[in-house]
Formats: sequence, structure tokens, C-alpha cells
Amino acid sequence: MIKRKKDKTGRSSRLGGPAGYDRKLVVKEGQTLASGSCKKGVSVIRESKRKLSSVLRKGIRGRKKRKMEKIDKVDEIVEPVDRISDLPEPIIHHILSLLRCPKDVTRTTVWSKKWRSVCASFFTFDFDQKKIQTSGRKHPEKFITFVDNSLATKLEPMHNIQKFKISLSKASIRLILPMNKWINAAINKDVKELDVHMEENSLNKHYLLPNTVLTSKNLTSLKLYGCKFDSNIIINLCNLKELSIKNAYVNTDLINNFIQGCPLVEDLRLIHCKGIGHLHISTLHKLHSVQLHECHGLVSVKIELTSLHKFLYWVKSSWQCSLNLSGCENLKSLSIKDPSLSDKFFQDLIVKFPYLEKIVLRECNRLKRITILSKTLTELSVIECNKLKDPLIDAPNLSAFEYTGERMPFFLMDVSGLHEAKLQFRIKKTGLALCRELEQFFLKKFVNDGAWKLVVSSNKNITIHEELPKVQHLSSKELKLELTKSPMKLKDFVDNLLRMSQPKTLSLVSSSSSELLNFMKEKIMSREKNPKCCTYYSRKCWLHRIKDVTMVVLFEGAEIGDMGHDSQQTTFKFNWQTLKSKTRALVNDS
Repeated sequence: MIKRKKDKTGRSSRLGGPAGYDRKLVVKEGQTLASGSCKKGVSVIRESKRKLSSVLRKGIRGRKKRKMEKIDKVDEIVEPVDRISDLPEPIIHHILSLLRCPKDVTRTTVWSKKWRSVCASFFTFDFDQKKIQTSGRKHPEKFITFVDNSLATKLEPMHNIQKFKISLSKASIRLILPMNKWINAAINKDVKELDVHMEENSLNKHYLLPNTVLTSKNLTSLKLYGCKFDSNIIINLCNLKELSIKNAYVNTDLINNFIQGCPLVEDLRLIHCKGIGHLHISTLHKLHSVQLHECHGLVSVKIELTSLHKFLYWVKSSWQCSLNLSGCENLKSLSIKDPSLSDKFFQDLIVKFPYLEKIVLRECNRLKRITILSKTLTELSVIECNKLKDPLIDAPNLSAFEYTGERMPFFLMDVSGLHEAKLQFRIKKTGLALCRELEQFFLKKFVNDGAWKLVVSSNKNITIHEELPKVQHLSSKELKLELTKSPMKLKDFVDNLLRMSQPKTLSLVSSSSSELLNFMKEKIMSREKNPKCCTYYSRKCWLHRIKDVTMVVLFEGAEIGDMGHDSQQTTFKFNWQTLKSKTRALVNDS
């Protein structure tokens, strides 16, 4: 107790208490307080301390308040929104269906809880007999074992599946019962998309589809290749939206059964089918796309649907078929391949469609002089219509144009609204004359707009011109021209050319500061020995196929008035891997 009192006394002396009467207390600058007025001095100091602490507290509160206001404003401006989780389940399923690798589907589960639950209900089964081979021969037993084991481990615990696809390279009696079992198992799991592919040309060996498939209430997409149907079959696909039948025998009665049993179908495709006869559609009010690809035995086509937006009609020269689309005034896309199509029939046909946005004419060899007057047309393609001369095209909103043939009949066409154009010629004896005509009468129409880029590809060489006025001459046995304004489309086009044709050289005529040149340098010259761009995909891009590449740069001097803006030609010379060396590289990597 005594020690505590002494401590208190010591504290009080330090604070100016009874033990500190001889201490001077500062009140203001230049003024002191004598020992006789201690109590008054202490009260003044306490009051000043209270004022000081009050000011400090107000300042701290003010800073905290301003800080919280700033945080609230930031929260109001940048409020975190989980848009990935807000996506509807059908869109998530569509995104997952576009992924090539099953591992990528699994990786999406880390994005959100909703994606984990959707991925748990989504699964695509794809079985291809070609991939199950030993010593170059197909073994049905091995394929059967593989599919049985896969379904036993993956299909059983699932409540429903999104897609089931099975492809057989050859019909076999040994596969019929297992096929029925696998397809019925998918139907029992409420599969939404079913794809059955049988590569068999003989109708007698086509696969007989189980009747349970054509009465499924959960199917939304059905694609059948090389299948046949029971003559007394009942069709009840009340939720089907997409129907595709390829390489099959379907007579008029069967087609009518499909039309009656699929009331909600939106996309109908009949490809290389036989025995159709007469096709009349007037009751499918949801149908917006019909595609008829070379169906042998097709006698007449009559469609009366205001909902139809897209129609594709391809026939061969020896077939005679009447076409009637009088009730499809809302049609937006028309694609015709018909060697017997006459000028009069084409003119009478397109007059009925005032909202056409896209026209494709392919191998219509009877067409000579056509007239297209349309304010809504945005895309026009004329492929292998060899007798076409001096067409009249008045389409102010035309943005995309494509032509393939032996000559160029579109010199008088207005190109002011175009954003891209593709031209391909099979040049024979008059090749030089055609090249001069293209330079003088067609390419000059694009010169005034400096945004145009020109891609010239012939045989195994590609040349890209970024400045049209400096294009000197065109000469080749087979000439392909690509004109575009969009830098992204140009990159995609070059990427596709390198992937498909594997050219010997790629030349870029441009300035040294070209964005495309820097892009190509970075992509080609800075590539890794073993590129990682396609690590998770079985189909590799063209970068994986390059064995070696060299770059050569040729400079052209600046002309007068060019302000020192020199142009250059950069040429990439490719040495591609052969199939043997590519296989050897894959083995070494593994």
C-alpha cells in the first residue's frame, strides 16, 4: 500500500501536482505561470488539452467520414457483378458444347457454383469407331468393350446427358445389338442431342433406328446418317427443334410423319436422301431454316411458311424439280445450286422476297443476264456460273461480295458500300488480259479508300498488300484475291490460309511500322520450339507444323512527297514438317 501511494505521488509530481509547485507552466507563448497560481494553471492546461483532443477527434472523424464516402462511391461505381453465374443454363450448355477437350469442360467448374452444378448435369459422349483401331484394321470387339466400359463408369451415376454421338465406319451384324443398347441407354438418361452416324452407302446395310428414339419427349436435336426406319413407325418428337437426315431412304409418307410428329422443329435438313418425291410444308409454324442437299428423286417442293428465313436448294443437272416458295415472303437467305435455273425463273423468284439479305448462286450455268435491285441485300456470292454476262446489281447496302469463275463480269458493280470481297479465277489463255482488266477496272475502285488490304494467293505463295495504290501487277495461273477493311478479318484469313494450304512463302508489302507485320513477326519468328498454344487440343494449329522459317526484308526507297515513309516487302519462307517427321516429333514429345 505504501509503495502504491508513493507511485501516485510521483505521478502527480510529474503532472504538476503537490510535489511540483516549483515547476513553471506554459500557458501562451511568452507568458509563464508562477508557483502561487498552480490550480489556475492546471485548469487552463486541462482546458487546452480538451480543446486540442476535441479538434483531433473531429479531424479523425472527418478523415474517416471522407474515406468512407470515397469507398461508398467506388462501390457504387465498380460494383462486382458475377455475370458468368447469371448466364442461363442453355447458354452455358451451348458454350460447353463448343469446347473440344473434355478437360476444358472440367476446368470451367472453378468459375462458380452454378457452373459446377451445370457441368455435373452436362456431358457429351462421342464414340468414333475410327479412333479404336489396331494394326490398321477395325475391331468391333475392342470398340464394343470400350463403349461398354465408358458408359458403365460415366453414364450410370448421371441423371441426364446433353449429347450422345456414335459413329461407325462400317456396318456389322455384331454391332447391331450393342448399338441398340447404347442408344436406348442414352434415351433413358433423357439425352437432348442424339447423333447416329453410319458410313454405309448400301441402303440394305443401313442401321435400323430403334423406335424409342422417335418417341422421345426430351430430344431437341436429332442427326441421323445412314439410318433406316420401320415402315409402321410412330413419330412423336414434341420438343425437337433440329432434324437432320443424311444418306437415307425417306419416302413421302415418312416425311409427312416427321412433319406431323415434330411440331416445334426450327431447322430441317435433308441431305443426299432418296425417294422423297413431293415435299409440302405448311404446318410447321416454328420452322425458319430448310436445307435440301442433292436429294435424288425430289419431284416438287412447296413451302408456305411466313416463318421461313433461310432456304438452301441444291440439285444436279439431270434432275427436274418444281420449286414453289410463294408463301415465304419473309425469306432473308437464299442459296441455289441448280444448273437448269433460267433467268426468268430466278427473276420471278427473288421478286417475291423483299427482305432478302443474302443470295448465293452456285453452278447455275443457264444464267446469263440477271438483275438484282435490293436495299436490304448485304451479301452476294456467285460461284461457278460460267455463262453469266453483264449482271445488273443495284444494292447500296451490299457489304460482302464473293465470285468464283473464269472471267470477271462484275466490272460495273458499285463497290462503295463493300467491306470485303473474295475473287477466285481459273485463268487459262486469257489470263494476262483478265489481270489487266482487274487492275484497271476493278481494283482501282478500292484505291481511294486507304483502309483496304489486298491478299493475293496463288499455288503455294501468298502476298499481302497493305497499300493498294502501290500494287504493280497481277499474274498467275490460278488467282485468288481477298479484299478487306477489317484488320481482324485479315488476320483470321491469313491464319486460315496458313493452316489449310501451308504455303512456301508469305510476303507482306507494307510500311515498317505495320501492325500486321509486327503481329506476323511476333507469331512466326518468336514461336517456341514446342508451341504451347494448343496444349489441350488434339488438333494442332499451323505453328506446330513449321519445321523451319526464314525472314527476308527488301526495302523500297521513299518517293518524292512520301515524307520518308519507306515501304518494304517482308517475305517469310516456310519449311513444313512432313507427315513422318511430324509423327516422329509427337512420339519424341510424348
